[in-house]
Amino acid sequence: MVLRLGRPANQKSFEGTLFGNNFQIQPVIKGKNSFSPQIKGTITDSANGTTILMDLKIHRFVIVFMAFWLGGVGLGFVGTIYGILRQETNPLFAVVPLVMLAFGIGLAFFGFNSEKEKSIAKIKQIVDGKTRNNKFANSVDT
Repeated sequence: MVLRLGRPANQKSFEGTLFGNNFQIQPVIKGKNSFSPQIKGTITDSANGTTILMDLKIHRFVIVFMAFWLGGVGLGFVGTIYGILRQETNPLFAVVPLVMLAFGIGLAFFGFNSEKEKSIAKIKQIVDGKTRNNKFANSVDT
């Protein structure tokens, strides 16, 4: 029995489609990660080499789910404030929805950004790419 903690050497890093000079890919991950970026890109030729422009986004379902979840927590916060103003609720109860809002926003922000950076680094490694003027390209003017 062999116990592997990492990815097998022959496993691909991304999967998706290539059509013309455009592509849509996502990272191949082990397990579930809702914040893995959905990557759309364009490949263009120039005098200095090939340029790859990418747009990395959170999956639409995750955006919709987070909007409903954070919206519900926001309504709970409004209800708590209403109860506090009517002096029917302890003001400490307002902390719970605030913590939930902060956690939800932080989870989405930091979860996506860490996965985005991992994907960009892996793509750079695959194409031996460099960053030029905050744009991703596989060649750099010297």
